[in-house]
Amino acid sequence: MAKSKVAKITLSAVGAITLMSLSNVASAKSVNEILNEYYPIYNEAKQCRGIIANNGSSSGEETPHQSGYCIEIDRQLEVRTKQGKRLYISVIGDVAFHENGAAAYSSHADTGLVGMFVLKPQGSGWEVEYVNPVMNAGASGAGLKDWKLIQVAPHIWGFINIHSDSHYIQSFSEYVLMTPDPKSKKVIYSHIAAKATTENNPIALSGCSKDRKVEYCTLLKAKLNIDKTTLINGFYPLEITINGHKYNYDASKKNTYNNQVYKIKYEPKKGYQVTKDYPLQ
Repeated sequence: MAKSKVAKITLSAVGAITLMSLSNVASAKSVNEILNEYYPIYNEAKQCRGIIANNGSSSGEETPHQSGYCIEIDRQLEVRTKQGKRLYISVIGDVAFHENGAAAYSSHADTGLVGMFVLKPQGSGWEVEYVNPVMNAGASGAGLKDWKLIQVAPHIWGFINIHSDSHYIQSFSEYVLMTPDPKSKKVIYSHIAAKATTENNPIALSGCSKDRKVEYCTLLKAKLNIDKTTLINGFYPLEITINGHKYNYDASKKNTYNNQVYKIKYEPKKGYQVTKDYPLQ
């Protein structure tokens, strides 16, 4: 019987320098030249390269607010694929200036900025193969740092991280995955809940109190692995193990989860999509 193989999240980067044909030198670009095209603003007040983008907050009729972000490279890793050498880059940005260029300060409602680039060799430099320069991840206007490179398909890698935040009596964490999508030729990012806690009365049996009108109190945690024994839509599915409970205020109704496993498959142009029975939603 074949042994089951489920990959743990690891950082992996290998590569080699190869000589390129001089015929493509004219169209070759450096990493900085490519990033400058996607983040075209230079802010004098903060002396940084950046972009004006939605900051995750809104007002009125859901009109999104915008902020200026200073960006920097978080990870730059070279990978050898079946198609040849590829450069995987994660970019992060913090709220730093207003649209008029003046210095700005972030609020709790703001999210950070992240971006992902996959570059392939072109002449003596690089060209873009997949890109999504502006996505929201990170609390209080700070870009989510320390992304990890993971293999999501036989010849495709992506970045993963965990975003956490708290509001009132609730706190949550979620896995954020950025993956190149061959169908759309873009980078798609997926959000999968990883932890949820709702507790407003530690004295009550379930942590919930009827007078606060919280129907359920929750403590659920997820652990993510990648199942490399299977391919669905060309990608490895995620294997997520759930532990914890969800109680109502008097604990007369409860759902408990003890190492319950859920498979989450990749949908082309959409990313990883949880099923309707996934308890962390």
